[in-house]
Amino acid sequence: MINKFTQYSVISLSLIATTCFANDNAEDSIESVLSQVNVCSPTITLRSESLSKKQVNDACLMLSKQEAKFHALFHTKGKPVANDNNTSMRANIYSDRDSYVKHVTNHFNVPSDNGGMYLEGLPHLTSNHAEFVAYERNGEIWNLRHEYVHYLDGRFNSYGDFCASLHDNHSAPEYCPEPSPVYPHLVWWGEGIAEYIAQGDYVPKTITKSDDKRYKLSELFNTSYEHNGGSVRVYEWGYLATRFMMEKHRDEIEKMLQLTRKGYYARYQALAAQWGTRFDDEFIDWPEKLTQ
Repeated sequence: MINKFTQYSVISLSLIATTCFANDNAEDSIESVLSQVNVCSPTITLRSESLSKKQVNDACLMLSKQEAKFHALFHTKGKPVANDNNTSMRANIYSDRDSYVKHVTNHFNVPSDNGGMYLEGLPHLTSNHAEFVAYERNGEIWNLRHEYVHYLDGRFNSYGDFCASLHDNHSAPEYCPEPSPVYPHLVWWGEGIAEYIAQGDYVPKTITKSDDKRYKLSELFNTSYEHNGGSVRVYEWGYLATRFMMEKHRDEIEKMLQLTRKGYYARYQALAAQWGTRFDDEFIDWPEKLTQ
C-alpha cells in the first residue's frame, strides 16, 4: 500500500457530500478564511485566502486555455456525459501549507496530509458542486493544472462518480465499496491524461534513470492506487502509457471513450483484454525515443 497523500501523489477523490463543515469559531469559517472570490468563467471559480490579482488573472487564463485544449483534443463540443451536473469547478486555495493543514479538514471533511485534492462529489445530484482544495507553494497554486483535468475528464469522459470508475481506493472521504473491481483498472488513464494535458510534451525523469523499473504497456493497464501503484508508476508511467496510446493508437482510445462515457466499464475491460500484449513490443523502446 502506498501513501496516496504525498506532496505530489494527488488522487482525484469523490466526496460523499460537498457540505463544508464550519468551525464554531466564525474567524475560522470557510467564508472568513477563503474570503476572496473570483469568477473566472461560467465553469471556473477561485475562492482563495491571499491570491494576488496577478495570480488570479494568471490562473484564470491558464485554466481557460487548458479547458479549450481539452475540448479540442477530445472533440467534446462541451457536451458532458449523461447525468453530470458538475457545471463548474470551484478551486479553494489556502495561503500556504500550514493554513491548509489547519483548515481543510474542518472546511471539507478531508484529510490534510496531502498536496491537494479534487472532490468530484456525486455529480448526478443537482445540488452537487465540484471542488478542488489546495494551497500556494512557491507562488503557484499547487497541482491546479493536474487536478483541473480530473474535473474535465470526469465530466466529459467518465460516467458516474469516482467510485463508479475502476480502481482499488477505499480511503476517506468516499469509502468506495469493497472488494475492488477486477483488473484492468482505469488509473493509468485518469492520472495519465491529467499529466499529459497538464505537463505537455515533457520527458519523465524515470526514463533517464537506468535503475528505474521499466514496465510493459500491458502491465500499466493494471496500475491502481493501493496495489500495482506507487508515485512513479501512477504518474510518470501513467503519462507515458496515455501519451503512447493517444499518439500511436488514438483509434483505440476513441473506442475506449465510447464505453467510459456511458459507464460501460466492464466492456472497457473487455476491450483492454483485447489489447492484451499487442502493443508491448512497440512500447518497449518508445519512451527512450522521447529523449532523442
